[in-house]
Amino acid sequence: MKKIAPLILIFLLLSGCKVKNYTPEIPLTLEQNVRVTSGDFSYDCKICKTESDVTVTVNSTAAQGLTMVYDGSNLNFSFADFSYDINGKNFERKNPAIVIYEVFDYINTTEQLNAKKIDGGFKYEGKISLGDFILIQNDDNSLSVLTMRNIDYKIEFIE
Repeated sequence: MKKIAPLILIFLLLSGCKVKNYTPEIPLTLEQNVRVTSGDFSYDCKICKTESDVTVTVNSTAAQGLTMVYDGSNLNFSFADFSYDINGKNFERKNPAIVIYEVFDYINTTEQLNAKKIDGGFKYEGKISLGDFILIQNDDNSLSVLTMRNIDYKIEFIE
């Protein structure tokens, strides 16, 4: 009986505990400055995400002023008076417009979203055409960093 009483007490204490459900909000639209790093190369840009596309405007390096728009199938480049469309499926997967579009598309459409509560926010994991990603979101629902697991590539969201 002495061994059963503590077990019953533990069971009663544990049965009173609830698992807290976290429901972070992923923005459908976003406008934020970011730093893209791939290997030893990095550059700053502004990302504007709408419900239908992602626009990236480069703010540093020799490509300053270059704008890229990806809508899930086509990628448009514009710089000064030059504009060029290309099928996005045939383009470099590290393009930040493609990466951001695919990550948010994955998060907003997947049925089994892998989201975990972590210290200071939330962690999302998934897979896009570039590979496995990890997106960290702060407690206030702002975004912190997007990294790729298998390659040296990250997008840091700058406040």
